[in-house]
Amino acid sequence: GRPLGGPLYDRRGRLLLAEGNAFTQEMLTSLVNGGTKFAYLGQWDPDKVEALESTTSVQHYRREADAVLEALSAELDRQVDSLDSLNILPTGRPFSASVDESLQRKRSEARIREWQSICQEGVSFVANLVQGAIANETAADAAVRLIGKIVDVFSKDRSLLVSLTNLRLASEYHFQHAFNSAVLAINIATAMGYNVEQVKEVGIAALFQDLGMSMVPQSLVQSPRKLDSVEFVDVQKHTMLGLYVLEQIKGLPASARLAMYQHHERADGSGYTQRRERLWIHKYAQISAVADVYDAMTSERPWRRAYAPYLAMESVIKQANKGRFNGQIVRGLLRYLSLFPVGSFVRLTNGEIGKVVHTTGDAIDRPDVSALINAAGHRYTPPELRNLADDELRIESYVHADFAVGVAAGF
Repeated sequence: GRPLGGPLYDRRGRLLLAEGNAFTQEMLTSLVNGGTKFAYLGQWDPDKVEALESTTSVQHYRREADAVLEALSAELDRQVDSLDSLNILPTGRPFSASVDESLQRKRSEARIREWQSICQEGVSFVANLVQGAIANETAADAAVRLIGKIVDVFSKDRSLLVSLTNLRLASEYHFQHAFNSAVLAINIATAMGYNVEQVKEVGIAALFQDLGMSMVPQSLVQSPRKLDSVEFVDVQKHTMLGLYVLEQIKGLPASARLAMYQHHERADGSGYTQRRERLWIHKYAQISAVADVYDAMTSERPWRRAYAPYLAMESVIKQANKGRFNGQIVRGLLRYLSLFPVGSFVRLTNGEIGKVVHTTGDAIDRPDVSALINAAGHRYTPPELRNLADDELRIESYVHADFAVGVAAGF
C-alpha cells in the first residue's frame, strides 16, 4: 500500500514499477504469477544485484548445476564421438517448396498486427521460461506450438517475418535474441532444403540455445565494457549451464541439447567448449551459430553499438572465408536475407535512397528496394518499388543507421 521509494527492477534489469507507485497486493500477485521471483528496489546496479543473489536460491541453483555439469558434458561428448555423422542431410520434400517467394506488396494492418503479436509471444515465451513462469512439463509442447506458428508465418510472408526481427527492446536483449535466432535459423534451414519437420527442429534448437545465460552473473551479462579473459570464461559456461536447464524439460528433440552444447564451436576448431572441428559439430549447431552471431552483431549491447545489417553480413561472410563458419550455411543465410538484409537502407546507382523490402533468391546483391528519396533529395509519395533483379540499377552503398532514421520517418 505504500509508494515505492525507488524504481523496481527484475534481476535482468527490466523496469517492473516506477518510483512513487503504490505497491499493492494485486501488483505483487501479478509479478509472482508472471514468474518474477526476485525484485531489486533502487537505481539499477548489477554488481549489487549479484551480491544480493549470493544468499538466494539463484546462487543455489548455480551451485546445483555446477555439480552435474561435468557428467552432462561428458555424456554429450560420448554421444558425439559415437555418432557416425553429425552432418544431418535434408530428406523428403523440402519445406522451401511450400514457401511463397513473392513480395507481399499490400499487407493488411490486421496481418501485420497478428504477426507482430507472434513475435511478442516468442520473446515472452523465452522470458517466462527463464523466469519460471512456464512449467517444465509443458515447455516442450509450448515451444513446438510457437515454432509451428513461426514456420507458418514464414511460408506466407518470409520478408515480413525477417523485418520484424529488426524491432528490438534493449532491456530484453537475451529474450529477443533467442527468438530472432530461431527465426534466422528457420530461414537458413529452409534455404538448405530441409523438410518442414527438420526446419522446426532447427528452430527449436536455436530458440533454446542461450537458456544458460540466465545463470551467468548479471554484472558480466550487462557489463558496459569488454570482458577480460577470466570473466569471459565465466560467460562461456552458459553453454553447459543451459544443459542443466534443458535436463528439466522433457520432450524436446535430442538435437536441441547438442545444438545448445555446440553452438559456440567453430568449423576451424577455434570455438568452445571442446574446440571441436566441423565434422564433429552437429549441423543444427552450425546453423544456430551463424544465426546467433548475425543477430548478436546487429543488436545494441552495453559495450558497443549495433552493426549495420550489411556490415554484420559482411563480417559473417569473412568468417566463412576464413573457415570459421560452414560456407553452405552462410549461403543459406544470404538466400533469404541477401547481402543487404531486409530492413537495410541503401543508396542506388541512380542516387535514390531506399529500403530493402524483399530478397530475390540467388541474386543476393539485387534485392527488391522501396525507393524513398530521389536523387534530388525529394521524397516519393508513395515509395516506388525497384526490382533490382530485373533492372540495370544496382546498390552503390549501404546508408548508415543514424541517417536512415531520418529518412525512414513516416515510412
